[in-house]
Amino acid sequence: MMSGSPRIRLVSPISRSSEYAIRALTHLAHLPPGKFSLAREMAEALSIPAPFLGKCLQPLVARGILSSQRGRNGGFQLRVSPSEITLYQIVDALEHLSRPRQCFLGQAECSDERACPMHSYWKQAAEAFTTQMLSTTLADVVRFCEENPESGYPAPFWKDPD
Repeated sequence: MMSGSPRIRLVSPISRSSEYAIRALTHLAHLPPGKFSLAREMAEALSIPAPFLGKCLQPLVARGILSSQRGRNGGFQLRVSPSEITLYQIVDALEHLSRPRQCFLGQAECSDERACPMHSYWKQAAEAFTTQMLSTTLADVVRFCEENPESGYPAPFWKDPD
């Protein structure tokens, strides 16, 4: 039997791919307009495996959020203003959020009509999280980073680019 209140540990409701993509886009948003950044440079700056980061960014190119360019001065850059990119758009590009989700308790069919014991709680939490992702822009994340450098996000010792 447990005594006392359990320590709450926050678990990310998004995939590692989405986490890396948000960090990379935050990095790109902080660069001067028109500047490209190579996936390997971002990966090194953000401590992310380079091949994995490149794969995470391709769906964002396909969605028109990023542009990519091969060659000597190539890499990735934002195609859209950070104030016009929501966290929902970033995560949806990688996780296809409109697809049906697996039941929280593993039930084969879980819906309002045939709900598991956690359905209403999970649905409420998911709706709140989705609303927050829809209302939070990449510009909000960049502003947070600039105002709270001690957070270490998107990477420790993140500095203004020269």
